[in-house]
Amino acid sequence: MLRPDVSLTAHTSPEEIDTLLGQLRSPGSGGELAERMGIEFVELAHDHVVATAPVVGNRQPMGLFHGGGHVVLAESLASMHSYLLSGGKNVVGVDLNATHLRAAREGVVTGRAEVLHQGRTIVSHEVKMTDEAGRLLSIVRITNMILKTEPKG
Repeated sequence: MLRPDVSLTAHTSPEEIDTLLGQLRSPGSGGELAERMGIEFVELAHDHVVATAPVVGNRQPMGLFHGGGHVVLAESLASMHSYLLSGGKNVVGVDLNATHLRAAREGVVTGRAEVLHQGRTIVSHEVKMTDEAGRLLSIVRITNMILKTEPKG
């Protein structure tokens, strides 16, 4: 499990952000499902996070990137970003809405989660998924609640 060295704030230095991104890229840090899907974190900032997932290995029977794959990528991004913003406190999803706009059959799907609202206990993100040509595939809104407790063990 990822234990952040620093909290992600507007004042986090570029070096500290690089350290956090390195931690995100370490095996197992994103959880078993994210690892199984091949999710890779590629960019991190106070107001957003970006990750990718390959289409191959994540297709539904019709040969399209699975709708659930969009949701897993979005939730992985928004939940991890909320976790880092909280300084490593427990985070739980309380609302999620996905709108699928276009299908992907090959290549890589990129998700960019941007903070819509950050309060003391609630963080909301909008996650836009695009294909390699930059076409919008889906939009997912997710709200996480930051709990007062830190993760166990």
